Amino acid sequence: MPYSLTKKQLSPQPALVVRRRVERSGIANAIGEALGRVGQYVQQNGIGIAGPPFARYPEMGGGLFTIDIGMPVIGHPGVPADPEIRVDHLPGGPAVVTTHMGPYDKLPEAFAAIQQWITANGLTATSAPWESYVTDPGNYPDPKDWKTEVFCPVNS
Repeated sequence: MPYSLTKKQLSPQPALVVRRRVERSGIANAIGEALGRVGQYVQQNGIGIAGPPFARYPEMGGGLFTIDIGMPVIGHPGVPADPEIRVDHLPGGPAVVTTHMGPYDKLPEAFAAIQQWITANGLTATSAPWESYVTDPGNYPDPKDWKTEVFCPVNS
């Protein structure tokens, strides 16, 4: 799939996340479980949601992925009562962004396109990339209709 890539200036965004360390084959289950947990916590505590859920990849290697799975929230929530949920944020600053349309198993192509663009433009990734799930598969059952935005913070 051809990707249109742009460099945008992002504002920092408070978030609530759950961290998981899984093999590639376990990513979908980990994301589903963690988003359910964070979503339930947000709803039970009356916390406003500021955007689509996301998965950020601070560490990939050795066949395992460390993933911060969560939701951007309005304001700065207090310390969560659930010990697995933690307050975090999506970073502000310059980032390379693209949109992926289609099934999640093709998302590595979007990340590869971003990395190629970063290299070609003489930039450097400054922190972990993430994907934001713009469409809910429950509302859009056909994977061809799934829209995911992919972000990678870069130096200016």
